[in-house]
Amino acid sequence: MTEPSAPQQGDRRRWWIVGAGALAVVVAAATVAWSLTDSGREARPTPTAAVATTTPTPTPSRTPLPAVPDRPSDEALAALPLAFHDAVIGQLLDGSQVDARNQWTTATPKAPLVPLYAAPDADAAPVASLSSSVSTINTPTATAVWGRSAGEDGGMVLVSTPSRNRTPGDDGVAEAPSSTFAWARAADFTLAGTDREVRVDNTTGTIAIVHRDGTVQTSETARLGTPDDPTPADTKTYMEANYVDPQVPYTQGHPIALTGAHSSKLAGYGGNAALTALHFYPDPTGSSHGCVRITAAMTDALAELPIGTPIEFS
Repeated sequence: MTEPSAPQQGDRRRWWIVGAGALAVVVAAATVAWSLTDSGREARPTPTAAVATTTPTPTPSRTPLPAVPDRPSDEALAALPLAFHDAVIGQLLDGSQVDARNQWTTATPKAPLVPLYAAPDADAAPVASLSSSVSTINTPTATAVWGRSAGEDGGMVLVSTPSRNRTPGDDGVAEAPSSTFAWARAADFTLAGTDREVRVDNTTGTIAIVHRDGTVQTSETARLGTPDDPTPADTKTYMEANYVDPQVPYTQGHPIALTGAHSSKLAGYGGNAALTALHFYPDPTGSSHGCVRITAAMTDALAELPIGTPIEFS
């Protein structure tokens, strides 16, 4: 092959120089473009990940519990009428004034005297006092709870009392309520649950101990009062005491369950305010003067119940 002539080699050199220059221009342009692009990227704000913000939920303010009456001084309590079985205290409440419903709770006073009220209000004044012992027989007091009212220190409880609020014959009215209730400060009592109550049914003439779930522990036919000396009816009360009284010979040493109820028609009987008791009587026939005559087995079953057990007469 013949060698290229001198002019041909010069042309090649020129083309190489031109090509190299062009390449340099391209590279320079690319560099400038990259720099502009990169510079542009730096100029843009860096995207920031969204941060979830939670608005704090305000803590709901608690509604203050209603206040309850202040406990009276010992001197003020001692000056109040004592709610015992022979007392008549007009400010006490009866079944026409309250909706008494079994709370399956007994209440035992924490102090020798506790105040009773006619309303569960903070400004209510006490109308009576309840003793921590049952008068005349000196046994511990416990009563049944028939309602609750929310408030400070446990609020208020509606409890049975052993007193009347009026006597049959007062103001020419032949009958009077058999049982009474009052409001009391829950803090003044030791409260305990119970799962049984006593039911006396005037229609069927029966007495039963019934569990809270409705099951019957024991039941029997009882001897009740007459239309002239009736056993309490439509009445809610409690077992005030359970004791043996040798001075009542017909009970033959079996325990007497004393209730907080009274005769609705008799002002008095046997030297007291016509109290109603559940007791043994040897004659299985006949009627009582308002008490509930039962067998020895039933007196034993009743004696196993706690004092304060609720009793309902229907």
